[in-house]
Amino acid sequence: MISNESGSALLLTLVAILLLSLLGLFIAIDANTGVKISDNYETQVQATYAALAGLNHARALIRGIPIDDLLKGPDGVYNNTPAYLIQARKFDFRNALPLATLYGLDVSSPIISTTGIFDDGIISTGFYNGVDGTALIPLAGIGLQAANPYGAGMLVTARYFVKVTDNNGEASELSGDSSDNPFLDGDGVVISRSIGVSRTFSETVGPVARLNSIAVFEARFKRILAFDVGPALVVLGSKVNASFSGTYEIWGDKFAGVGTIDTDLADSSMPDATIASAAGLSGNITGGGWPAPSVQDISAAVFSSNSKSPLMNPQFLWDFVYTRAPRFADFFFSGNQHWSGGAAPYGGAYDIAKPWNAPGQDPKVTVVHGDLTIDGNYSGGGLLIVTGALSYSGHFAFNGLVLAMGSGVVNADGLGPGIQGGLIAAALAGKTSFGSPTISIGAASKIFSNGDAVKTAASLIPVSQISFREITGLDP
Repeated sequence: MISNESGSALLLTLVAILLLSLLGLFIAIDANTGVKISDNYETQVQATYAALAGLNHARALIRGIPIDDLLKGPDGVYNNTPAYLIQARKFDFRNALPLATLYGLDVSSPIISTTGIFDDGIISTGFYNGVDGTALIPLAGIGLQAANPYGAGMLVTARYFVKVTDNNGEASELSGDSSDNPFLDGDGVVISRSIGVSRTFSETVGPVARLNSIAVFEARFKRILAFDVGPALVVLGSKVNASFSGTYEIWGDKFAGVGTIDTDLADSSMPDATIASAAGLSGNITGGGWPAPSVQDISAAVFSSNSKSPLMNPQFLWDFVYTRAPRFADFFFSGNQHWSGGAAPYGGAYDIAKPWNAPGQDPKVTVVHGDLTIDGNYSGGGLLIVTGALSYSGHFAFNGLVLAMGSGVVNADGLGPGIQGGLIAAALAGKTSFGSPTISIGAASKIFSNGDAVKTAASLIPVSQISFREITGLDP
């Protein structure tokens, strides 16, 4: 009897031990699962913020870089074979690196095989004088660091990878690039895709070894192209006050010397006829194969262009010069300014005979809210915005784009190289209507059209984000 009871006790003990062991195993598995869930969530958050940081970084870097150079990458060339061009129009081409590579990457110290990977779309300083540009966000990405909780120094917690591509196939792109070349921009719109990567628990999903959490975001950035209209001098307004004298020169290259945009087509005023009559037959306004004086009404061409038509909108121009421009300006002056000779502030430097990224190129954005009077020697380069009257005399040299928008008054009485790029004048009668600009060109003033200088100046304007999306599955 005693033997039977001992056997039962032993059996009960073994069963209890088994149950406790199973309970302990379940608790251990549950705890491990909880740790994995917590880690996956944390690393997914880190990857998400890394990807968003990549988009913000790209948006800042794009400023000042020609879009075509962005698309071609640091080496300035691209593979123009039909097969590669087809590949470059696909969604997965927007990834800086294949996703399979990123899933298995060592975030702390990535070793990436670049075999078969082109540098197209990698943001860089641009190819110059036979030397590849410096990648600003390299193929190895940018690591985000945090203090090491286990010791001294820093740890890389996440990394982002960014690439810029064209918006191929869209109507606006095809209107400016009928060949739909993925490495030539037609509408000022680019797509920036950023992939954030953060280390998590290792596991294998199918054939892919997954070491990292990944987040993918992309945004469309649009560059303002409205101010790149062609003629050396562009005047907006229905009624224009104009006078010309001296040995001035206005040359539009392949465009008319002066382009007018009639902001009220319903009235009988003809600003192009007004300016041509004021200029007379002196022959100092040339360009575009037009007879002297070379003055052309470009209203229809501007109105029909998606990228140029904002010039017809006084609200757009008002917000740009009074609200946006002061925020991104390198130099901002509030109130009337009088700059004389050596007392003039630095206004940037841009040599039109050299590429945009040549050593010494330093175009700047200068905004004056008020009248600007310049006499003596003055030189600058980039983008100059004046909301009051712009008056200059003496030796004047500015390479880039000048916007006299606000009062729309320009008094040019200068010597020297003058404006090499373009000048646009518009009188804004409040936010909702245009006024009558006043243009006075005299002495030996020069205004010469230069498309590269205008594009460089326009590239200094920060791009606008026009769309945003997260990619959580396969590309469309």
